[in-house]
Amino acid sequence: MEPWLYALLSGPLCLTATFFSVIFFFSLMRPVAGVMLRNPLRILLIVLLFNSTFQQLFTALTIIMLFFDSPFWLEPVTRALIYQFFCGNFSCNAWISIFYYISIVPQQHPIFVWIKRNINTILYVSLVLNQIVLLISLSIGTAVHLLVGSVPNNFTSLEMNKTSPADQDLFKVCKFTYLLYCASSLFTLLFSWGKIFVYLREHLKKMGQCSESFSLPKQKSQMRVTVTGMVQTAIFLPSSLWTIAVAFIYFKMADPNKLITMTFCSMSSLGNLLCFGYSQSVFRHGIVSVFNKLKRHK
Repeated sequence: MEPWLYALLSGPLCLTATFFSVIFFFSLMRPVAGVMLRNPLRILLIVLLFNSTFQQLFTALTIIMLFFDSPFWLEPVTRALIYQFFCGNFSCNAWISIFYYISIVPQQHPIFVWIKRNINTILYVSLVLNQIVLLISLSIGTAVHLLVGSVPNNFTSLEMNKTSPADQDLFKVCKFTYLLYCASSLFTLLFSWGKIFVYLREHLKKMGQCSESFSLPKQKSQMRVTVTGMVQTAIFLPSSLWTIAVAFIYFKMADPNKLITMTFCSMSSLGNLLCFGYSQSVFRHGIVSVFNKLKRHK
């Protein structure tokens, strides 16, 4: 991808995503009267907005770097941070899908019953561990990449250009961990939202046979969340498959400057935010409140 095309595509995506992230964050901090999210969903959404905002900031930095000379280490470090926050978003979506799966679908297996009883602790601990594993993997991978590949053009030390077997193995382990992280999050989204969809479809069929109404607020909310969850999975699917595929291809052939990958990340992040803006009532009411205030000030 040409740098100008990357700037043309990612620039508006960054601005739009940052705009919605700010509105959604204030909607969570100061919700409209009568609208309140309980934990752990509220915490997960705060973490998601945090990751999304910083992903957009570092994406904007990569656009600025296209027009100015920067230190040789800044580009790979910035890319690693973008991947960190993007995958953190991906992980938050996976844990949100688990939360809804446990909450909506009746659980009978002892393991799932225990998970439902301890869902808050499990989500908090697992989310922190996920972030730590991802951070360690990307940090080590970036450090190895800087040591063996991203040396300055005028750096003549032969020792720095030699890649030891240990460095190669360490880089492969980091790459495998990153791929496993993406694949497991994608599988979790597919499994959770798929099971919720199947359950709600069967439940609505039974209600139809009993001539019961489909218009209950709780059922509408569950269907809205399920549909948007499936859309979010579809949004993350291209970027995840691209990331997995490009890791098994010679990277310099598939995406030499990593601009395609970062564009996918920006598009997925914005689509994810818009889905949450539709599915979560606290965000819908927050957007309406902002526009009403703007109208009154005109």
